[in-house]
Amino acid sequence: MKRNTRYLVTMLLSLLLVLGLLVACSSPDTSQVEESAVAEATAVPAEPEPTEEPPPTEEPEPTAEPEPTEEPEPTAEPEPQELTTEDMNLVFADVLAGMEKYNTISLEDTNAALAEDPPPFLLDVRNIAEVEENGHIEGAVVIPLRELAQNLDQLPSTDTPIITYCGSGWRATMAMAALEALGWEDVKVMKGGSFGGWVEAGYPTVEGMPPETEILDAADPDPLMVEKMDMMLSTIPEGWGVITADALNTELIENPELILIDVRTAAEVEEKGYIDAENVIFISIEEFIAQQDQWPEDLDAPIVAYCGSGHRSTIAMAILWSYGYTDVRSLKGGYGGWAEAGYPTVGAPEPEGADLDAAFATFLAGMQAYNTIGVDDLALAVAEDPPPFILDVRELAELEEKGHIEGAVNIPLREVADNIQYLPSFDTPIVSYCGSGWRCTIALAALEAMGWEDVKGLKGGSFGGWVEGGYPAAEGAAAEPLELNAAEPDPAIVAEMQTMLQNVPEGFGVITADDLNTALAENPDLILIDVRRDEELAEKGIIEAENWIHIPLEEFIAQKDMWPADLDAPIVVYCGSEHRSTIAMAILWSYGYNDVRSLKGGFGGWAEAGYPVAEFAAP
Repeated sequence: MKRNTRYLVTMLLSLLLVLGLLVACSSPDTSQVEESAVAEATAVPAEPEPTEEPPPTEEPEPTAEPEPTEEPEPTAEPEPQELTTEDMNLVFADVLAGMEKYNTISLEDTNAALAEDPPPFLLDVRNIAEVEENGHIEGAVVIPLRELAQNLDQLPSTDTPIITYCGSGWRATMAMAALEALGWEDVKVMKGGSFGGWVEAGYPTVEGMPPETEILDAADPDPLMVEKMDMMLSTIPEGWGVITADALNTELIENPELILIDVRTAAEVEEKGYIDAENVIFISIEEFIAQQDQWPEDLDAPIVAYCGSGHRSTIAMAILWSYGYTDVRSLKGGYGGWAEAGYPTVGAPEPEGADLDAAFATFLAGMQAYNTIGVDDLALAVAEDPPPFILDVRELAELEEKGHIEGAVNIPLREVADNIQYLPSFDTPIVSYCGSGWRCTIALAALEAMGWEDVKGLKGGSFGGWVEGGYPAAEGAAAEPLELNAAEPDPAIVAEMQTMLQNVPEGFGVITADDLNTALAENPDLILIDVRRDEELAEKGIIEAENWIHIPLEEFIAQKDMWPADLDAPIVVYCGSEHRSTIAMAILWSYGYNDVRSLKGGFGGWAEAGYPVAEFAAP
């Protein structure tokens, strides 16, 4: 065992020696290697000491991270802009200062303008259902009023003339005010009843809706003002802010806090007076912005604006809505309608009484063919553009039974002077008809006295003659009339005509030849007034009577001193047929005579019946 161990040690040493020689061959310092080898061979193996870790390499100084750049302050979101009161004041003051005729245009001038090249831009602000039912004026663009500010891309450039219309003129006025505030420079309102008046005047229309509207994008209004106008228009209340004289009278009694704003000129107020109310403010529309300090402070205050007829007060109402007032209305018919209805006024001059002499003298001096028209001539007239205004003064039951002339407006005779709002402008030709021609003659006399300049009565049997002549008639009653508010007759004359027409007796003042013959025999006080011309009397003779007066119709006012002094005197007027005597009868009724009749068939009917006539002895 020892030998083996020695042998192993010897072998190990030999091996180490060989290794040492090899190392020595490659190393200049062999002694160190040998010593190392011997030491390793003889040394008792031991746990090697852990190799000393080299000193850590100095890590390079970390590159300093750049100082964080200060994040830029976030850009402040611009505060949402709003129109200031000053901005609004500038806009509306400019609108009011630029008005001409309060930015209105008549039906006639509208028709003429549409024939020009280029025509104005025509804007219809009625609701779609109205247009679909009633049609539109050719070339119009339809944008309902409440949606107007949302569809400005359909409008032309701001320097293009615009005419706006609606059913009666009310909504068109608000549209005009809004568009002018948005920067359009020439916006007018078609008056005379707007679309209703256009139709009644006989101007052409197109059925249903117009073609799809073209997007123009021709204007760039201030977005803030657009927002303001959209808020105003889109929240217009039901009824469009209208209040009638009747409703206002009731509210003034029930609500003493109600504020009235009179936007007429000082001269108008001084001349005509104003509505009697506890809270009345006077600010003419021209000064409406300049005197803004007089507006009520409370935006929720109940307010009614009024002017002469309703147009200016509707502009004022739209302006107040734009500033945030929530309870503003405009008086329909204005101060004129209020006064005509007999409601209390302050400072109004005492009515001077109707100047009937001047009214009837003007009528009689202007007569042509005694203001009659035959059925053939009427048929030609209704085919013209525009046709005359056709007024049917029969009772509703007669129309329902027998029909009417197409396009006629029905106002029964006794109600004509109560419904002048349905009549056209003074210079519009009117043809009145009834069943036979009697009532329409009374109507024409009343209308001429109130100021209408060209009123004719349909002769030849009136509606009966029209039908017998083979001319077309529409079945049943006429359509509901449209309010035109196109004329402003003297209220005093209107009142006289209302009294006269409302008191037209049963039978409409007709007396037949038979009844006249009996009356002459029974009543020696009966007075006959012959209204024919001198030459007719000389040629044909006269009705012989104890109380006979001759006053040609043309001289009926000039010779008024020949009228009977007693307003209760029994009077029969006659002419050649019956037309002139019926005019004279209506005139006498207007002056308060209460027992006047007109001879049916006139002198011709009397003579044909064989009743006695006498020669006329000229004075």
